[in-house]
Formats: sequence, structure tokens, C-alpha cells
Amino acid sequence: MRRIKRPTSLTGARAAIPTRDARVLIISASMGAGHDGAARNLAKQLRMEGHDAVVEDFLTSAPLRIGAALRSGYEFELRHVPSAYEASYRMWYKVPWLRGLVGFLVTLLTRRRVLRWVSRFEATTVVSTYPLATLCLGRLRKKGILNVPVVNFITDFGVHPLWVHPGVDVNLAMHDECAAEATRLSGRPSVACGPATPERFDPARLPSRVDARRLLGLDDSKRAVLVVAGSWGVGSVVETWAEITSDSRFSTVVVCGRDEKLKERITRLVEHKGTGCKVLGWTDDMPALMAACDVLVENAGGLTSFEALRAGLPVVSYQPIAGHGRHNTQRMHDAGVSTLAGNVTSLHRALAELSVEGLARRTQVTAGRAIFKAEPVEAILAADMAPAYRPVKVRKAKRAVRVAMAGLVTAALGWAGLTSGVAMATEEGAGVLQPPPGPLTVDYLGVRLSTPEAADPRITADLFALDATAVVDEATALQAAGQLRQIVAEGLSVDDGGASSAGSYGPVNPGTLNEGAPWQQASADARAAAAISRAVGVTVTQSVPDRGLNAWDLTQSDADHLKLVVANRVLSPGSQGPTIKLAPRQVYLVNGLDSTPRQLDEFLRQLLAQMRAQAILPAPLSSLA
Repeated sequence: MRRIKRPTSLTGARAAIPTRDARVLIISASMGAGHDGAARNLAKQLRMEGHDAVVEDFLTSAPLRIGAALRSGYEFELRHVPSAYEASYRMWYKVPWLRGLVGFLVTLLTRRRVLRWVSRFEATTVVSTYPLATLCLGRLRKKGILNVPVVNFITDFGVHPLWVHPGVDVNLAMHDECAAEATRLSGRPSVACGPATPERFDPARLPSRVDARRLLGLDDSKRAVLVVAGSWGVGSVVETWAEITSDSRFSTVVVCGRDEKLKERITRLVEHKGTGCKVLGWTDDMPALMAACDVLVENAGGLTSFEALRAGLPVVSYQPIAGHGRHNTQRMHDAGVSTLAGNVTSLHRALAELSVEGLARRTQVTAGRAIFKAEPVEAILAADMAPAYRPVKVRKAKRAVRVAMAGLVTAALGWAGLTSGVAMATEEGAGVLQPPPGPLTVDYLGVRLSTPEAADPRITADLFALDATAVVDEATALQAAGQLRQIVAEGLSVDDGGASSAGSYGPVNPGTLNEGAPWQQASADARAAAAISRAVGVTVTQSVPDRGLNAWDLTQSDADHLKLVVANRVLSPGSQGPTIKLAPRQVYLVNGLDSTPRQLDEFLRQLLAQMRAQAILPAPLSSLA
């Protein structure tokens, strides 16, 4: 195929772009809507210029549905374990040299299909709008396997080390500072061209404010705030809505994306509070919403933010999500294109200043529109004018050391993720039973019993009074089977407390609770559930291990149809003060293993009195969903 002539600079005049059709392959990823949205907009602009463009999803390039698993894991982290995502996001600034290993592994899994896409489409240029696709394409380009220019279109305002690769021909960034950071991290030319947003967000193309507000039924006497949280509806959206509407000057339009549960939850709260808030799900009519509203509140610095900047709608970032959300919103704030509010007071102040005409609004809107410097299409078509990558020779011994160190670090990180990482995730509520929707004045109780306590009638009476679940290990279940069968017959629930506990009496695997490999612990606890079921005469369906959970626990429990319970707080008789402070809708576990039956009886009576004094209703662990 004859090579297309390019202009003499990356940002040459429009007249210098060749009139012959280019064939541009754009590789995105269905991780939310940001990467795909930018890819679709680029493809549309290229087609309008008379070129051919096609978009492929990088997540489909790996075998065995690895991409789908990656997307599910990413969403799971954002929703349930944001601290883990934040830690992994920041980790790459500490060990950027691991990027090479990640690039190698990603390329190994995806190169065949990616190269097939390039060949089948006869692409003259390849564009990436997703970091892992950039690593793959950069490596293929660096190795000389891919012989067409590669453009890295960075959709984030914050440039992460995984966003760049020294093998790409050129980076396209949102802002001058972003371009400088991309060059520093990759050593490759970078151009600040601005976001790729549809023309329908141009102020001249927006519907009139009067018409848009009339269609939405917004109160003209109030300032309208548009609240968004991406296509997945991730983040503290409910809290943000509540804090905005606590100021009577503002009404809200909340877009919940594809999260129907979030939409239903806010709708119920709106009906209860009686506010005039509009709650929407996924919508393609964002231009009309932006025309109707006075300011946008968001939490990730994503595509909707850029659309608002083009529309001239001021942007306020509040309670940003972990990782890229905090990075993006901070960089946007530093560049003056948005305002990052750190608390409710600063949120209300920012909304008050930016929702009306004035210096603050004009300054921010002007800065936001200024980032749209050039058409990204021009830089894409000019990509092969960038200086070619020149590989640096590395001695084999040095390379071997790097690979070995990378392997060791990767193995260590993987092990930490499967063990302590999963333990942290479950403590945050991921993968374990949660309180169901319902009254706010309920706490869920379990009491871990030793053999003497399980056989003590005073403790049995306390369990009935508290409507609490008896949590027993295998040893206790076997030795107090008669008593446990009786309380089950009378209506109390019994849960699996694991293979054994240090406070149990008897010869059955004493002291092995935290011994052995993680998979052995998981297997032993699952076998204990079966033994406890036989001992008490009913099928035990919930497990409350007396240790941090690991990945094997999640897998084993799923295989054995066991539900896992992790307490928000463990209460120990003898270590509590005279007043037990309780929070509603929490899971509490009373640990009776290190106390005598008398001490446990006194503590459970005290706990019942405190719950009554605080108007909290007890419920068994079996009520969790």
C-alpha cells in the first residue's frame, strides 16, 4: 500500500492534510463510557473528513474472556474496594519499571487479534484510547512488528505511567501540562489538542435555556445543578445529592448512568424528602441537560466533564472516586478548568459563585474552552511525521536481572492481592453478606461460643432475647450437638465458625484455625460447615471464619453454596467499657471464646440493655442478604 503523505509538522494547517482517504483503526475499551466515547467521536470526525475509521474493543482481543473479567474486576474495585484501587494506581509511580513486564504480558495475550485487526482493515494509522492497548501497540511498534504509525490519545487529564509507551509515535493530550507530562514519562513527542467531543456540545448548537428548562420542568427561581457519575454511577452520588440539596438555593438533575439501583434509591429519597429533583438513568440528551443547568458536579474528570467544558458549563468536582478520579480532578483544578471542592462548605461556595454570571464563572469557562486547541484528527493524520523510536541496547545480563526482579515483585503483589488484599476487600463489604434494605434501626448479631457456653442455659436465654445467631466451630458443634439441636429446633440459627478455635475444648483439630496454606484454611472451614450441619441437624448456609478471608475462601464458599459473613466490629466481654456504643445497620460479632460463661452472660445482658436504650432492634445473621 502506498504511504500517505503527511504535513511537515504534527499540527500542520488543515490544507496540508492529504485528501486521499486514510484508514484509521481506533482501539478502545468498554471500561465505562469514557474510552469508547472518545473513540466514537474520533471515528465520526475522521469519517466527516472523508477518511475510513473503525473502532475495536481491546477487551475482546484476549482469549478466555479475560477482558470481560478485567472489566468486572475493575468495576468491583471501584464500587467496593476503592482503597485497593487507589493503592494499585499509585503503585506504578513507585515501580514504573514494571510497566515493561505488564506490556509484555498484555502483548502476549492480545497481539494476534490486534495484528489481525490491523491487517484486515489495512490500517494506515492505529489510535489507542485505552492504556493497556497503548502498551500493546507501543511494544509492537518498538519491536518493529507493527509498521504503521501509532497514536496514543490520552483520555484522562491525569497522565498515569501506564498511559504512555516509548514505542508510540505521538501522544495526544488534553492540555499543555498533560502533554509535557506524557513526554517526560515516555520520551515521545506529545501534542495538546484537547478532548474529542461531539459538535452538538458547541454552545451555538445547544437548545435554548428556556426550552430545555421547560421540558425538564425545572423551577426558574432555583439554580439547577447537574450531577453525574459516569455510565456506571460509581461514587458517593447519594451523599453528593443530599449535600447539594441541603442548600435551598439549588435544585438538582441527577444522571445515574446505567445503575438502576442507584436511580431507584435516589428516587425513593426524593419522594420522601419532597424535593423537585429530577432523577434520570442513561440518557443521550446530555446537551439539553447542560443547556438547562447552571453548573455540573462530577467525580472523575471524565468525558462528561469535557463535554461540559465545550458547552460552556462550569464544572465542580466533588468527592472524586479513587485512582484516576482523584488524579484527573486535581489536575483539572490546577489547570483552572474546574473547581475541586474539598468539603460541603467549599461545595456550596463554588456552586454559588459558578452558577451565576460573574468573574469566577467567566474565568473558568474561558479556561475550559481554551483547551480545545486543535482538531485531534489533524494530529492523528500527521502521526508518521514524528521522529522514529530508537531502541537503546541493554545488555542481556542486565535485562535478565530486570525480568527476574519484575517476576518476583509481580508474584509478591499477586500473593498480597489474593490474601491481604481480599481480606481488606471483604472488611469493606466486598463479596460478603450485607444488611438488606429496610429500617435504619437494626443491628445484626452473632455470638461465637465455646463448648461450655453452648451448653449453658443462661447463654441460650440470652441468645433468644437478642435474637442472635450462635456461631460455633467444628469442635464445639460435635461436643455440644445436643444443646445446639435443641436451640435450632426452638428457632435460633447456627452458623459455621470454622474448623476450630483456640478457645474451644476438645480433641478435634485444636489450634489449627490460622495454620496451613490459605487454600487449606478455606477447605478446612468448608468441611467444618458440612460437619456442623450434620451435628445440629440442619444445613448451615453461612460461614463466619475467625480470621481474615482470602481468595480461596471466596472460591470455596461459592463452590459449596456458603455465604460469608464479616463483622463490622467484634465485641469482646471484658474489653468493653460500661457503655457499648452501637451504630445502626451494622454486623456485630460477640467473641465469647476468651471469656467464661458467666462473663459472657453478663456482657450479653448489658448489650441487650444498651440496644434498648439506643432504640436499636437486634436481628440474627440469617437476616443478612
